[in-house]
Amino acid sequence: MPSKEEIQQLRERINLRLFSSKNRMLTFLSWGTFIISVVSLLAIVYLNGYKLDAENLRIVQLLIRASIWFFMLKYLLRVFYDFNPIEFIRDNRADSIAFAFMVAEEIFFIIFGHQSINNLFHDILRIPITDSYMLIIQIIFGVIIGLELGKAAMKLSQVKISPARLLALSFMILIGSGTVLLMLPEMTTNGISFIDSLFTSTSAVCVTGLVVVDTATAFTHKGHWIIMMLIQFGGINILAFAAFFTIFYRDSSSIKYQSLIKDLLDTDEMSKSRSILKSVIVFSILIEVIGIAVVYFSWGPTVVFKEGQSKFFFSMFHCISAFNNAGFGLWTNNFFEEGVRLSWGVHGIIALLVFLGGIGFPVLQDFTSLRNRPIKTIFFFKQLQPSSRIALRTSFFLITGGALAFFFLYPVYPDDVSTGGRIMQSVFQSVIARTAGFNSVDIGKFSEPLILIFSFLMFIGASPGSTGGGIKTTTFAVILKSTFNAVRGSKHLTFMQHTLRPALVQRALSVAIIYSCWFLLGTIALSIAEPHINVMHLVFEELSALSTVGLSIGITPTLGVTAKSILITSMYIGRIGSLTIVLALIRRAANVEYTYSHTNILIG
Repeated sequence: MPSKEEIQQLRERINLRLFSSKNRMLTFLSWGTFIISVVSLLAIVYLNGYKLDAENLRIVQLLIRASIWFFMLKYLLRVFYDFNPIEFIRDNRADSIAFAFMVAEEIFFIIFGHQSINNLFHDILRIPITDSYMLIIQIIFGVIIGLELGKAAMKLSQVKISPARLLALSFMILIGSGTVLLMLPEMTTNGISFIDSLFTSTSAVCVTGLVVVDTATAFTHKGHWIIMMLIQFGGINILAFAAFFTIFYRDSSSIKYQSLIKDLLDTDEMSKSRSILKSVIVFSILIEVIGIAVVYFSWGPTVVFKEGQSKFFFSMFHCISAFNNAGFGLWTNNFFEEGVRLSWGVHGIIALLVFLGGIGFPVLQDFTSLRNRPIKTIFFFKQLQPSSRIALRTSFFLITGGALAFFFLYPVYPDDVSTGGRIMQSVFQSVIARTAGFNSVDIGKFSEPLILIFSFLMFIGASPGSTGGGIKTTTFAVILKSTFNAVRGSKHLTFMQHTLRPALVQRALSVAIIYSCWFLLGTIALSIAEPHINVMHLVFEELSALSTVGLSIGITPTLGVTAKSILITSMYIGRIGSLTIVLALIRRAANVEYTYSHTNILIG
């Protein structure tokens, strides 16, 4: 048996032989990865977007399986060409785990065949038997593409583009991809125009919930899957997904790359950027999974699900839509649908998911970090960071005020809604009004005072670091406190025994003013495009789009192409952030050491 030294010498001789061809092989694998990925993605789109005969279906399936074989071969070649294979496997553990799954899948397929997988998943997912096995293959391929995106994301730090522009561009690409996918024949029941597809894709990616076609009837089951994935990628931000995969790679620890993640996540400390990134993904998956399980067992016997779609899919779709504050529903009348509108348990869970998605990931992370702090009192609220307490306190007052206003000002209640049901509806709509587009009542029957109050709630929106829009709760709190201090003549702005820097006040004012300008421009443009519609209704729709809320008086489907384009732009600006858009369009001012002489001007 050869000794350890002899094995090492043999390995060194092999490495010397391989060294000359290593660069050529790596170049080949890089180009091969790009070509195979593009071809396989197009094959998956073709498979799901068109009706295929048996021969074309067999060719497409073979192409997708061939991509899996290529990535298995790529992994083996990378291990073989690396001078330290064991270290390579350890440093690329995500690739190693993916390779192990691919090998296991191939062994399972060879021994049992794909029919056993079809039988396993058919009853749960309610999809055609022939699609079940290919669904598993597509999921595996999706993970592989995610890992490849993670490697590509690490190179973003080398690209000379600001995080604001990178964020804006990523949403443009995602919206464009969704538009194309939703126009495929198999995604809709009777086809869809380009502007309606673009509107739906933008509404899903920007987690708004405004619709121009009936989501329940205009789209097929496959179309609903596309909308749900657009909501998920748009809610958390596809860049965060790509960056999440880089955590598994050694190069992601570079200071330059972590600095980019810090800017994209808008955090203060670069050292916390990776932990926050992990929290964003983990919180999202964990909360959504728990929500799906609870909602699944909460549907009442009166709830009717669409033919061909399971209770599980309805639970998954609405939980993802709720947590990401999208507001898309699979019933024509949303949660006002007969049989669903009185399901108070489901309404409560959906409202809780919307609240958790809208309160912001920094607040959720702050709560989980309490276990590492010495809590000396049952009032753990005081142990939270000031920013978290401001967001929670402001949200509580807004929800309470909105619920009271709805309870007393909503003009029409059905006879079968009890007082307890009215309270539940009031809380539900108050939570929804700031972030998501679900409705358990007829929004078209809102009185004008209620429209104004809900417009105010939409204007404020959710909390920072969340999937919701608006100027944000903390921005509103800072401006309100700053105004109160100015009236009193106080020089320092304090929150909970902490003094805020003047720069934070300036940023809050900038966000509110720029947001107000976008809102004013959008409303004026809508009134020009649709002069026959009540201005109050246009104000409501514009605020709903700009704040990515999704509540509608009911006029959105009746709008023309120009008005729809205005709302599309508003949704995009609202999701990216009005301040981010400005930062992406203008250059930052250079810091200078000198200042001009001071002067006074009359204010007020």
